[in-house]
Amino acid sequence: MDIVGSRIKDEAEILFLTKEIMDRLGIKFVIYINNRKLLNEILEKEGIKEKIKVIKEIDKLDKLPEKEIRENLKKFNAEKILNIFTKPEKYFEVYSAYSEIKELKEALENYGIKKEIKFLPSLARGLSYYNGNVFEIKTDKIKETICGGGSYMFNEVQCTGITLGLDRLSMLIKIINSKNSVLVVSLNEDKQAIKIADKLRKSGNNVSIFYGKPSKALEYANSYNLKQVIFVGAEEIKKKKFKIKDMKTGREKILVLEKKTKKNIIVQRK
Repeated sequence: MDIVGSRIKDEAEILFLTKEIMDRLGIKFVIYINNRKLLNEILEKEGIKEKIKVIKEIDKLDKLPEKEIRENLKKFNAEKILNIFTKPEKYFEVYSAYSEIKELKEALENYGIKKEIKFLPSLARGLSYYNGNVFEIKTDKIKETICGGGSYMFNEVQCTGITLGLDRLSMLIKIINSKNSVLVVSLNEDKQAIKIADKLRKSGNNVSIFYGKPSKALEYANSYNLKQVIFVGAEEIKKKKFKIKDMKTGREKILVLEKKTKKNIIVQRK
């Protein structure tokens, strides 16, 4: 999700939308926020020259032991800077860039978001193009970040956005699909199989099409827990009767393709 032509209030809306998604998926989460200007301001005041390299090391504080980060920072004569990032949030109010963090938190309160927010001064997102507030969403269920984003400049236009890690979200939730799942198997009758699949989809079913041997089709249906399988061959088309197999019970029914008011409809008969 991105907003082109954004302000800090838009960052709050992006995070609110993310919260809505997490809530609906039933995922407990924490939104960590920081600001790239703040990081740059701290490094400038401490006389750090290789800012990007140092910021990338600091960003690993929630992933690697502090001792290892300290050793890495010695290459840039910046190991002492770690002492700053252990200080409480109030300490950072001395930096002018912290005002953007404060403004974001105030905007989030308008959306009723407060307890889910945590300031993380070491957060950088690891990418050099961010130029303002940055954020990551984490959960205690897995160690990886599940969403991440921030504000950036694109074609001289200020933008903000966030990306959701769909693979990681899928690890955290169990989606219950209330729709009927059907596999339409084409026995060298692709055109008719596609038509039947389209009609079933319009009736509210989740439909996949399989091109291949019936035995392989049944294996496929079992592997994806599909509920029903329909075979579409030359004989079925001629009779306008299509065998539908219930993958759970093994029982079979007949789909009859009839004509009504010049439009083909599908009628299921036991």
